[in-house]
Amino acid sequence: IMHAVFFRTEIVRQSDLQIPLHTFYVDNLFAYQPLPYMKKLFYIDVDLYRYFIGRSDQSVNEKVMVTRVDQQLRVTYQMLHSHSLKEVSAKHPKLGRYMFNYLAMMVAISSILLTIDGSPEALGKKTQLWENLRKFDSGLYHKMKYRSVSSVTNFPGYQGRKLSVKLYRLARKIYKFN
Repeated sequence: IMHAVFFRTEIVRQSDLQIPLHTFYVDNLFAYQPLPYMKKLFYIDVDLYRYFIGRSDQSVNEKVMVTRVDQQLRVTYQMLHSHSLKEVSAKHPKLGRYMFNYLAMMVAISSILLTIDGSPEALGKKTQLWENLRKFDSGLYHKMKYRSVSSVTNFPGYQGRKLSVKLYRLARKIYKFN
């Protein structure tokens, strides 16, 4: 399920949103970074566009995403560093929870794609992602590593990585994404 997101121009400017050039998956930045600057949110249950899944060249196809994982990481890092979720949660607890879950999903996607790649370089990038998260906010790191959707992408060792990929693929079948 995808939803179109529209913001007033002043909200986007206020959020200092910088979309990286030549990068896929930036819609996540656009849907995430301006949120704390909004005063009102309206949800309209209307199909504004349709997003078809299943083409082999599609940007959300698993094989394509693995080859573009550096772009996914770029977006995830920018989302991570765009806000202090502690500050957002202190002012707006529900928004803070929503943004935490969104960010946890992005970390999970990045982690599982790097695990699927499986190369030493990719596994090093996965370790680096989690280390960056720990250095940025150790509380956020522990919450994501042990109490969120991203925790299932982080089982230790070779068998743990195999289990993570199997759980991801099971979830993909159940929820019909990618």
